[in-house]
Amino acid sequence: MTAIGKLLVLSCFVAALGMLTWAAGLYVERPGWFAETTDEPERGQKPLNFKQMKAEMDTLARVAAVSSEAWGTHLKTLEEREKLRAERKAAYAERIRWAHKGNPADLIDKMNPKSGKGFYAPEIDPATNLYDLSAPGGIPKGKAIKGHDDTYLPGVDGLLNSIKGDTEAIDDLTKQIGEKQAEFDKISVQIKSTEDRAIAMGVIRDSVQSELFFLQNFEVNVTETRETVIRRERQLRNRLKSLGVFDP
Repeated sequence: MTAIGKLLVLSCFVAALGMLTWAAGLYVERPGWFAETTDEPERGQKPLNFKQMKAEMDTLARVAAVSSEAWGTHLKTLEEREKLRAERKAAYAERIRWAHKGNPADLIDKMNPKSGKGFYAPEIDPATNLYDLSAPGGIPKGKAIKGHDDTYLPGVDGLLNSIKGDTEAIDDLTKQIGEKQAEFDKISVQIKSTEDRAIAMGVIRDSVQSELFFLQNFEVNVTETRETVIRRERQLRNRLKSLGVFDP
């Protein structure tokens, strides 16, 4: 027990010496937490104290207040711009619908609800220096655009339907032209055949009239020959009448 007691006393003594050394060092080189701040610290030194921390906290608090105020201002500006963006996006979507389907509030033909004007000239808003997309009553401020024929342009879908209808009409007319051309060729053949027949009939008539002229001036004294000539003349006259000569 004596050895253990001595060992404990020695341990306490060593610990007491250590605590004494630490206390003396802390007193001699105590931190300057409560000391006054120096504008020009010694070289190689970086003093830290509560006043510096308080000054830094005040500075950071002011920066935080300014940042919070700026954040609130910018947030309000951002919300206003987001609202403006949403409104303009909806207005542009409406303009795109007009470009396809036409503006139902501004009709080219009052009797046709699908004949809305599709395109309008841009107008600059002096307040924002942006395109003015306002449309009170569905009518924008820009003038409706006209085509080359001095008529208002409808929506693209209407133009495509018109082009499709015109194409179908052209195809139908082309088909009719082909049919009429075939009919013309057929009639041309008939006309050529009729002309050939008319020429042949003219030749026959000329020959018959020549023979008739000869027989009219032909006289014989033989009775039988005369009767033959008269009968031949009668036949020729009947023949000429059948050919269209009413008074041969």
